[in-house]
Amino acid sequence: MSKFSIIIPCKTYSKRFLELNYGNPVDFTKDKTIYPEFRKKLQRQNNRYEKRYQDCSFSRYIDSIEVKITRDDFYRFGWELTKTDLVSFNREIESRAKIFMYVIVSTRMAFGMSMTDSIAYFQDAYDFPEDIWAKESIVKDCQRNLSVTKNEILNNISSLIDKLSLAKLSVNETISHNFRKSYEKA
Repeated sequence: MSKFSIIIPCKTYSKRFLELNYGNPVDFTKDKTIYPEFRKKLQRQNNRYEKRYQDCSFSRYIDSIEVKITRDDFYRFGWELTKTDLVSFNREIESRAKIFMYVIVSTRMAFGMSMTDSIAYFQDAYDFPEDIWAKESIVKDCQRNLSVTKNEILNNISSLIDKLSLAKLSVNETISHNFRKSYEKA
């Protein structure tokens, strides 16, 4: 552990997500969205809901990760987060990881892949093996939060290709401008 860093408990898939995006140890000092929020948590020391997490053992956060902070922030704001801020920070990272997963899985599903194959693709392509993010957990999460119709993207891409093709054909005067306009209205 370097002098200007803190250890944060987190879920295994959150740790992997942070490692993929910011390295290990995590260095998001140059990230203009997440680091200022993180620094506020160091600065503010929010104790408002501390009683809610008083007996919290962080048993869900079975992993931990080292997060770098700047020397200035270390001396100016500190090197600790309250339990409330730890939970809040973890929720933010989990949310980002899940959105990333939703985008990859839903895109594959929209192209016609099954949910199981889409999840397997996500796990293989982005190195989230079973011990880091269980397929069963991803399936349950996707069933609750994703609504994707098969071939949705293919239909949208096909429609866009038709519009572009008709525009080119209209410019080359292969088809009339009126034909193109009537197609676009329909």
